Amino acid sequence: MKKTFGATHILILVSLLTLILVPRPIAGTLELRSAGRFYATGEYPQAAAAYISAAERIPWMPSLWEKAGNAFLNEKDYSTAEYYYRLAFERNALSSNGLMNWGDIAFGLGDARKAINLWDGLIAGGGDPSVLLPRIAQAYQALEDYPDGIQTWQKYLLVQPGDAAAHYRLGLLQAATVPGEALPELMQAARLDPGLDPTVQGLRTALNTALVSGERASQFVVAGRALGELGEWTLADEAFRTATTERAEDGEAWAWLGEAEQQLGRDGGAEIERALALDPGSAMVQGLDGLYLQRQGQPQTAMAAFQEAARLAPDDPGWQIALGSATEQTGDLVTAYEYYFRAVELAPGEAATWRALVAFSVGNDVDVDTTGLPAARKLIEMAPNDWHSFDLAGQAEFLQEDYAAAMVYLKKAVQLGPTQAAPALHLAMVYMQSGDQASAHSYLILAQAFDPIGPSGWQAGRLLEQYFP
Repeated sequence: MKKTFGATHILILVSLLTLILVPRPIAGTLELRSAGRFYATGEYPQAAAAYISAAERIPWMPSLWEKAGNAFLNEKDYSTAEYYYRLAFERNALSSNGLMNWGDIAFGLGDARKAINLWDGLIAGGGDPSVLLPRIAQAYQALEDYPDGIQTWQKYLLVQPGDAAAHYRLGLLQAATVPGEALPELMQAARLDPGLDPTVQGLRTALNTALVSGERASQFVVAGRALGELGEWTLADEAFRTATTERAEDGEAWAWLGEAEQQLGRDGGAEIERALALDPGSAMVQGLDGLYLQRQGQPQTAMAAFQEAARLAPDDPGWQIALGSATEQTGDLVTAYEYYFRAVELAPGEAATWRALVAFSVGNDVDVDTTGLPAARKLIEMAPNDWHSFDLAGQAEFLQEDYAAAMVYLKKAVQLGPTQAAPALHLAMVYMQSGDQASAHSYLILAQAFDPIGPSGWQAGRLLEQYFP
């Protein structure tokens, strides 16, 4: 007899399918609830695992892959977060915020081009340019694509014309690539944010000096030096490289390019050698060669270069300071002191010479009471808005065991440099001597956070391990 597939069979099949399928979405829903609870309490690894499990059990909710990515992002597991953002993207379920996060991750992992593509796509889809364009400009700078970086900042300023920091960044890019166009942006930055005025005035002086020269190579060298003084060594490197292109026989341009390369963690030796071959009679070339040799652990050879620089430019206090530093490395503190003091005699009106003298005195505990401390007070008069001045004065008082005075100076240093590790560390040391362990612990934590891989952060970490295990 022929069997028929009737209503009874259909009911049985539906029942079987229900038994098979219903547990998956139910379990997925439970996982989703667990994920939300874990995420809310900051238990991100557990939240990520629960979101992944929920996404596998509820395939019609592909946005859960993005939630897993968010959890990994909060856990700072950037590579894994990127993987799950990609899963959401491939399923057309990645939100605008997820795309922006993915771009941030790509940029942080060193793929600036990918980050730009993601952020550009987000803008094309209606994303907020005031949020995305600064990211894109920074990514172009990381790629050393300065023309596109300039254009991006210009687009952003059409949307946010009152952003002083953006005008400043644009001005710095222009100083490195088109020095003649930088001043309007820098001056606008200072008008919008008076706190930028001292920095901008220094740049203005340098750029005006550069533009007086008709030679483009000289303009770029001066602009590069000004950028280097601000710590903008990537941009300075670009300016010096352009200078060597404009005038290949310019020894000083090659020497400064070598200095920029060293500041960026590269060797720079080939550029220094070329500078010496082109212009051995330049005090600047000799001096920058001395700095290179000093970094190579050759203080005696460096000293010979600095002595030649001082002979060629006897009135330049910078070479006396350099000689003091090189001599200090050899352990001859008496002679080093004479060089630092000579620098002050040559330029008593320059804060840099007094700062070098105080740093030497404090750093080596040499004649602090009669030289270091009075010089520190003089430095405060000359540079009252510089945290270094008060930090050095605080260290001098600390060495004299006047902890109350040290605390006053160091609190001021912390106020002037609220994200600087050195004054936080030194203030913590004063609190330790004064018996205020709670305050000492707080400032050691700050110093370590501000300078996690630097000397101040390292010292703060050792003190935390020793006294606050």
